[in-house]
Amino acid sequence: MNATMPGGAPAGAAGPVEPRPAGEAALYQRLREHLAYLRLPDAAAALPAVLDDARAHSLSPTATLERLLAVEVDATQARRLASRTHFACLPAGYTLADYDYTAQPGVDEALIRDLATLRFLDEAANILFIGPPGVGKTMLAIGLARAAIEAGTGSTSPPPRTSPPAAPKPPARAAGRTCCGSTPDPGCW
Repeated sequence: MNATMPGGAPAGAAGPVEPRPAGEAALYQRLREHLAYLRLPDAAAALPAVLDDARAHSLSPTATLERLLAVEVDATQARRLASRTHFACLPAGYTLADYDYTAQPGVDEALIRDLATLRFLDEAANILFIGPPGVGKTMLAIGLARAAIEAGTGSTSPPPRTSPPAAPKPPARAAGRTCCGSTPDPGCW
């Protein structure tokens, strides 16, 4: 037995989409409004395709919701990665995969691969590349920085203070200093 869609098209074939009842259309519009209110623009944009795919493949409501939210999660992760990359202000787009170990046989590839695990960040260890010009120190440093950005480590905010900030120093004129060395001048500074 061959299943057919309204209009005579075989099931699963590209063709006219079955009209939706009025109640379902209102529910669809409310769902789009909810996604907009929750500021989930990528999920709202993907909603028609995800619902059509769910209907075509008879997905459960849970699987459909997971697919819809996965679209938003992926888009959010991509935006965060782009933001971290932008704020890092790396001077070039190097990655560790770009480094040519055959051109620099003195570089320990196993050590660089170990550094690429980013274990040194957990240990709060420093890395220092030493060598003559042109061996790829900057390229390796940028590659490690990019690996850390892609792993989601790091922060754009300063570290927390361990002691209260020092009191600000008074400006020069408040301390009775002069601009020219003779008399206090309120027009200076």
